Amino acid sequence: MTPCGRQRRVIADGNSSAFHFQRTRLMPLPKMVSTVALTVLVAASLSVAAQTDQKPAEDASAVSQYKNLNLTRDPKAAGAGDYKLDPHHTSVTAKLAHMDLSRYTLRFDNVNGGFSYDPSSATASKLSIAIDPNSVSTGDPKFDKRIAQKYFESDKYASITFTATTVKLAGEHTVVDGVLDFHGVKKPVKLSVVYRGFAQPRMGFSGEATFKRSEFGVGEWVPLEADEVTILVETEFVKS
Repeated sequence: MTPCGRQRRVIADGNSSAFHFQRTRLMPLPKMVSTVALTVLVAASLSVAAQTDQKPAEDASAVSQYKNLNLTRDPKAAGAGDYKLDPHHTSVTAKLAHMDLSRYTLRFDNVNGGFSYDPSSATASKLSIAIDPNSVSTGDPKFDKRIAQKYFESDKYASITFTATTVKLAGEHTVVDGVLDFHGVKKPVKLSVVYRGFAQPRMGFSGEATFKRSEFGVGEWVPLEADEVTILVETEFVKS
């Protein structure tokens, strides 16, 4: 075994041999580790930079499309005709208090609807939205089924609908006076709407409405679970 940090060299000298030890200068271990780590870090940074410079084609397309949206919030600049709800860019959620500890949320995954639009008067007509009560989603399938069947009685009432005869878009904010048909009961409900604008061929809206569920015959567990329900809508409609 040779001493650490030394290299043994044998030199023959007649009948005898002499052993000489020559020191070999090695890099201290901590410094060696630091150098390797720095090299790896620099290489990784260069790799990331190269990947950043070479954006995927879809990213470049998204940037190009965004620049050419020609988004307008002028209601009279939107296209005339019939519009159909885009389910891929629509969410309808309901919020209510539970024991005053949380405002938990229910989402409805199956929503459809549409309206006709006349830009000359900035008026939408024949607005109709339909929700499948069986599509309620809380993240717990067993709880979803219980809500749909026990509270919504979806076997008896297969759809929740909101309809409005005429909607006048007066600027960014407007109120839609409609009729909510829920659990076999029809009542007037006001939907506060924000018009998000028009980008060919789409119109976008956000909406919010509040009502008491007991007025629609769904009053179980009030007041432990709140009577007042808030509906939140984010949606886009596509011109047919």
